[in-house]
Amino acid sequence: MSTTTKVTREQIENLIRGMIEIENARSIRTVDEIVAGISALLAPNSEGWVNGKHIPDRSTKNKLNRALFELIDDYHRDVDHLVIDPPFVSFAWHMKSAKHNFEAHGCSIFEVDEAVLISRLWMYFDPAPFRAIGMQL
Repeated sequence: MSTTTKVTREQIENLIRGMIEIENARSIRTVDEIVAGISALLAPNSEGWVNGKHIPDRSTKNKLNRALFELIDDYHRDVDHLVIDPPFVSFAWHMKSAKHNFEAHGCSIFEVDEAVLISRLWMYFDPAPFRAIGMQL
């Protein structure tokens, strides 16, 4: 029988807090730094779904992040609720930008692998606020 190391609640919570810290540093970091920081939290073979649309790989997710952080230079996201059931985490969030009069609410579900990287993700939100600032999703 093999022993498998599993990701812990604490590791997942630290991952989410680290991701939010990276995202919320947009006012003091370049887009490249933000995208690289978030990309480092994704497993090399990660995939996801954004409102049901398949995001097949890390490269595609990086492109979406780049578009978002280039558009909103005062981006800020807060986590409203965090539920951890290893290896999964779900959380409700809201994003805002005072400069762009932007606010969006949504939720995400991540599956976290044993290396404490996001292997699969699902995001759900109303796309209307994003469209209002020129981001097509």
